[in-house]
Amino acid sequence: MRKDLENLKRRPFLFPLLMPIALFAVAVVVAVWVFDARATTIVVLVRHAETEPSTDPDPNLSLSGKERAARLARMLASLQSPRALDAVFAADSRRAQQTVQPLAETLSLPINVVPPAAWSELTQRIRREHRGEVVLVAGDAKSIPSVIASFTDQNVTIADGDFDALYIIFSPQLSRTRLLTIRY
Repeated sequence: MRKDLENLKRRPFLFPLLMPIALFAVAVVVAVWVFDARATTIVVLVRHAETEPSTDPDPNLSLSGKERAARLARMLASLQSPRALDAVFAADSRRAQQTVQPLAETLSLPINVVPPAAWSELTQRIRREHRGEVVLVAGDAKSIPSVIASFTDQNVTIADGDFDALYIIFSPQLSRTRLLTIRY
């Protein structure tokens, strides 16, 4: 029996050595997840609401367009966060600015007007100046798909009569960007 005991070698118990390494790895994963969640930029994109039939190249919103703008304001003003929105961008057309005006007034935010030449730089501007914030962008059926494509590499087409689509882009720092489309 004594020989059997002498043949057994004492092996060190590795748990006290591995436990700090495992806890450190868990702490790093949690820290990365928190950083990524805090640095996620949310971009809400809408096409301008319905316009009045007119020969004017930049018509005003129709009554149904004004109702849609009010619906958008009610929906986005009720977002639960420290602030519903941090910035509002709109194309230089009256219809785009009138679409976001009720919401901007409700939240006391200025409307940042984006001229046609600056749409290609809007994605970089949002990423640079509004990282980790919630931003609303209103434009037309040509400008909104280009912004979506520059954020997500997805091609979206907006039909002529499609005024109720709301595109939400989740752009985290570390993981891939996601696009969600809802109707309002």
